[in-house]
Amino acid sequence: MKCSYPLQSSPIFGGINDQQFRTVEQLLHQQSYSAGSYLFHQGDMADRLFLITRGEVEVLEQSGDNPPVRLAVRGPGDSIGEMCLIDIQNRSASVKALEPVEVLYLSHNDLCDLYERDIQLYVLIIMNIAREISRRLRSMDTLLSNALVQKNSD
Repeated sequence: MKCSYPLQSSPIFGGINDQQFRTVEQLLHQQSYSAGSYLFHQGDMADRLFLITRGEVEVLEQSGDNPPVRLAVRGPGDSIGEMCLIDIQNRSASVKALEPVEVLYLSHNDLCDLYERDIQLYVLIIMNIAREISRRLRSMDTLLSNALVQKNSD
């Protein structure tokens, strides 16, 4: 699989050896999106994790009738949609391509197959996904805390 980003350096694949990575590569699927197109929308059924190999996307969340708010911009090496592989819920945000984007994705079904084939690799990937979600939660906690301090000082 040809990829412009060194995929093994993605946090999702931390600690995975070359042989294990070859196993994972067989499960990944490629997809391209044009600038302005959505990879998915908030509320959509979720069944896959995306790894961005080229381009940038914005993560948007909409609450009620308010306009969407940009939560983050992600680029090569970043993953999006990890939560669905852990909690099997609908998408919590929308993701829109800011420019032409190429991704590799790992579906929930592929991850279940990996569980059957290589439990150790499965656990390592799930732990890496959990670490990435935790890292992002800590970052959002800091942003929320700073916003509350700013609001209280106004």
